[in-house]
Amino acid sequence: MDTKQFKSEFLAQLHSPQQMQLLFNHLPDVYFFAKDRQGRFVMGNDHFVRQCGVKCEADIIGKTDFEYFPLGRVESYVSDDNYVMETGKSIIDRVELAPDPANSINWFITCKVPLYSSDGEIIGLAGTARDITRAGLALRPYTEMQAVLEHVRDNYMHSIEIKKLAGLVHLSVSQFERRFRKVFQISPLKHIMNVRIRAASLRLTTTNDTIAAIALDCGFYDHSHFTRNFRKIMGSSPKDYRKQYMA
Repeated sequence: MDTKQFKSEFLAQLHSPQQMQLLFNHLPDVYFFAKDRQGRFVMGNDHFVRQCGVKCEADIIGKTDFEYFPLGRVESYVSDDNYVMETGKSIIDRVELAPDPANSINWFITCKVPLYSSDGEIIGLAGTARDITRAGLALRPYTEMQAVLEHVRDNYMHSIEIKKLAGLVHLSVSQFERRFRKVFQISPLKHIMNVRIRAASLRLTTTNDTIAAIALDCGFYDHSHFTRNFRKIMGSSPKDYRKQYMA
C-alpha cells in the first residue's frame, strides 16, 4: 500500500481527542490549545489552562484570548490565528516574548497549524507554546542562554552591560553577540529593549501610573527616549496604546 494512502486512511478513522489531550498533558512545559474558526477555545491541556489563570479546561471552552491575556498581546495572537486560518499555512517555531501568569516576560517557541474538516475546510487551528526558560535538553540552544534571559528579565529596569551578560555564559562580548543573534535572530541590545517595552506595555494597560514614571521604572532615561522606542516597536505612542488597550 502507498504510504501516503495508508497514513490518510488511518487518520480518517482517528477520533480520540481525549487521548491526544492526555499526551499533551504529560509533555513538560508544553502549552497546547485548539480553537475554532471564531477563535474560541475548544481544547487546552493542563499547562495552558493554568496559563489562562483558571482551574480546569471547562473554564476556557467557548471563550477567547481576550478574556485571559493582555490586550496588546491578544492583537498579535489573533493576527497569527487569522493568518493560519485564512492561508492554510502553519507557523512553526516562532520565538517570541510573552508574559507568563506571574507577569514575568519570558521567551516562548510557538507553533500554530490549521485544522481541517473531513471535506477539507479549515475549521480552526491547534497550537503549542514552549517556555524556553523552563524547557529541557530539547531546547538546549536556548537554555544555554537561560542565565542571560533571567538576568535581563529580572534587571531590565536597571542599566545592563553586554559585557556582564557575556560573562554569565563565559563568552567574550563578540562571541556572545554572535551566539545570541544566531539563536534569537536579534541582538542582545534589541532583546533588552523588547523586554523593557513589553514590561512597559503591561504597566500601561494595568496601572494608572504616569507614562514618565513607567518610562523610568522600565529602564528608560527619559520620557522622549521611551516614547521613541515604544512607537518603533509597538506602532503607536504610549499614550495612544494605553487609550486603546487600557482594561
